[in-house]
Amino acid sequence: MALRYDFDMVAMAPTGLPDQFDDLAVTGIAAEKVAMFRDPATVAALKQADIAVQTYFTESGFALQQFDSGAPPGRFAMRDEDARIDVIDRLSANLEAHDLSAVNWGGFDFEAFMDALSVAEAVEDTLLAPPKPTPEYGIELANARAESQRNKGFRMMAMGGLSLGVILLIYVVGQMLT
Repeated sequence: MALRYDFDMVAMAPTGLPDQFDDLAVTGIAAEKVAMFRDPATVAALKQADIAVQTYFTESGFALQQFDSGAPPGRFAMRDEDARIDVIDRLSANLEAHDLSAVNWGGFDFEAFMDALSVAEAVEDTLLAPPKPTPEYGIELANARAESQRNKGFRMMAMGGLSLGVILLIYVVGQMLT
């Protein structure tokens, strides 16, 4: 079966942030975007390739991980066009810096990748299917929301108790003055 060479640009968190800021979907913070292939078989092929090939791709802006934005084959999100151009420029510049002759590509077909890269077209972001949330993200978000609601309930009860206390205090002071 032929590998699919579509990739998405994925925002990565800056280093040095506290642990609670690792989830970019919640924080919206990102330092840079890296390219990730949509096809797990393509990622597996790169991981089987020689270290020189892996280094070439990682230094060009690829992460050896899989991610699928939901864009149709041969298409990519229009918002990622500038980031893709940066990756393509790094791929071109790094070809001269890396000796890739006589290396094992692990089933990765560089010519097919370049062909797919040259024919890929941008698509409006609104036409993309939303990425599927990971189960852990959904569970963590649900737990965070439940904890927030529970804390909100405690705060509301405390404010109600404080208000009632102030009203009673005013009533008692008013009764004493009359």
